[in-house]
Amino acid sequence: MHLFADRRTPAASTWLRLALSAVLLGAFAIRLHALTRQDIWWDEARNIDVALRPLLQIATAPELDIQPPFYYWLLHGWSLLFGIAAGQPPALLAFFARLLSVFAGVTGVALLSVLGRRVGGVTAGLLATAIGALSPFWLAESQETRMYALGFALLTAAAVLFLDQLARRRDAQHRLFSRPSLLFVLFSSAALLTHYNALFVLVAWYGWWGVWALLRPARWREVGAVLAHGLLMTMLLLPIAPIALRQIPEYENPNIAIVTAGEYLRQNWQAYVGGYAYDPALLGGAGEVWLWGGLAVVVVGLVVGSARQGDRETRRRGEGERGKRGDNLQSPISNLPISQSPCPPLSPFLFTLTWLLGGLALYYVAVLDRNAFNVRYASFVTPALYTLIATGLAGFARWRRALPYLLLIALAIGLAQAVQADLYDSRHDREHIAEVTDWLRANTQPGDVIFVDQKYPFGFYYQSYALDADAPTPMGETPAARYLFVDINTLDQSLTELAGAARRVFWVQWYESDTDPRRAVHFLLDKYGRHAGEQWFQGYAIDWWELTPPTRFELAPALQPVNFQFEQAVKLIEASLPATPLAPGDPLPVVLRWQRVPGGASDRPLKTRVALYDAAGNRLAQADERLLNDRHRAPDQWQPEDRPLGVYMLTVPEELAPGSYAVRVMVYDADSLEPLTWIDAAGNPAGIEPDLGVVDIVE
Repeated sequence: MHLFADRRTPAASTWLRLALSAVLLGAFAIRLHALTRQDIWWDEARNIDVALRPLLQIATAPELDIQPPFYYWLLHGWSLLFGIAAGQPPALLAFFARLLSVFAGVTGVALLSVLGRRVGGVTAGLLATAIGALSPFWLAESQETRMYALGFALLTAAAVLFLDQLARRRDAQHRLFSRPSLLFVLFSSAALLTHYNALFVLVAWYGWWGVWALLRPARWREVGAVLAHGLLMTMLLLPIAPIALRQIPEYENPNIAIVTAGEYLRQNWQAYVGGYAYDPALLGGAGEVWLWGGLAVVVVGLVVGSARQGDRETRRRGEGERGKRGDNLQSPISNLPISQSPCPPLSPFLFTLTWLLGGLALYYVAVLDRNAFNVRYASFVTPALYTLIATGLAGFARWRRALPYLLLIALAIGLAQAVQADLYDSRHDREHIAEVTDWLRANTQPGDVIFVDQKYPFGFYYQSYALDADAPTPMGETPAARYLFVDINTLDQSLTELAGAARRVFWVQWYESDTDPRRAVHFLLDKYGRHAGEQWFQGYAIDWWELTPPTRFELAPALQPVNFQFEQAVKLIEASLPATPLAPGDPLPVVLRWQRVPGGASDRPLKTRVALYDAAGNRLAQADERLLNDRHRAPDQWQPEDRPLGVYMLTVPEELAPGSYAVRVMVYDADSLEPLTWIDAAGNPAGIEPDLGVVDIVE
């Protein structure tokens, strides 16, 4: 078994089948192992909740902000098959919902064998299967109720069918559509209906196909075939066009930082090879050597294998179209002698390379446009990556037939440790929501109020939980918990209504939450209560306050007009300071209203500092917060009509002497910390920290 050859004896074929069977059984066992060890987390809970709704309501569910409905339809049917229903024990829900990803993941591993054989020969097919089976990244996605494992399998199947239909185009009389080409369109469409990011891969595929068609003798006929298949796919996808047009145009995540191209590639390689739980300390501290040394080995192997194939092509041309060697060597894409192959044997390799590099490049363009980078979003290139890794390892068979397998063992040693970390190292768990709810049951009492800053997955682990503000809290556990949607403009009214009679309020926050980036909940509870403690869990934090009811919360009872402009970026237009004297140790709440300077420009994230000063200019207390609007965007993305509030909670020092103290405000660059200049009414620079007003401190 060589890189581009397929000369198998019956004994070798039997060995190959046994090896593949063993790898697939191992892949299934690994994915089934510890399947419910981790709690259901946000994405999974949302997916389960949507899938358990009536089928016709899934496609229009508001929770599907940037995802097509195919996976949810499939999970809906899967749930019916296994009797999954809301209210069942979380472990039972997690097992059967995740089982769909397990089967999709194993299917993807099996398909890597077929794809690898078409790209790099029999050895590459076997190696690709082993790499996919041991991939900690694929393992993680195969153990979660998400659509990625399904997407990997669908795209891998589509790639195999694409190469098969390409092989049939050797005959000048070939039909426009063939069974493989129609199935290619079907599986490609299903992949795009599973996740919109499959589009980047499909664009790369069709681009490669178009170039290939232009290089054919009957180029315009082949270009017509490309266009016909693209048109057919478009027709299949038209029914979901209204959904996509509702979701995609406005989607972006301004809270995710744009990374450089080098960092983008580094993070992707590290995740796809080392997994989410990758640690440089693995292999006794040689993790980085293993990770990047493996990349170097793969590149060398691909060069060696390509050179070997070039030698074969030269010999084949020298021996004639149906020479002896051409009759014996078989094409990896069609199982025909190379002399009868419709395209050079390197075409599948170049197609797969285009899949990897084109998919990564196109997604990076989207990252620059939409601020939406996460390694899993680009992960639909991983079937191509694992196939190319396998092909690179197989290339070393030129020197020693056993060398690809020895290199696989070296790679597998690191993969096994990464798999171990993913399965058992709790430091890399998503979150421990069960511990959160257990702690709340043990530490709360009737009359307390529990607010949660995320819809999911709290309700899977706590029975008395209300998602909607107007919905009654389900009975079953005391005290009841409620999802709190934070609108800074009406938050004080919501807290008065829901927690005005409470003696204690518990605030449960998810570590990735962007529900309250201006910390308005903390601001109001600090203003009217006493912060009594905090408790940390994997993925969550709980803060709680003691109150003296009845409590009437007010965010900014006395906003007064002001006019402070900071360069051509932002303008402070209203301010609220305490109207009554404060005592040492008291909270000092400040609320400011901002707007973007009309016609101005701000191309950087900004922060605000509100500080307390004595007469000598000593800074006694301060609060620093990001400048964000109600959509949680930085000033460079504010609309002219935006008038967002910012809240700043200072604490009066305990030993502060009675007297009058100045409150000042400063705006500065969040990255460089460089302050912006304050512009006075005449348009002249006037400093960096104007006075907002005065607060009186009494004994």
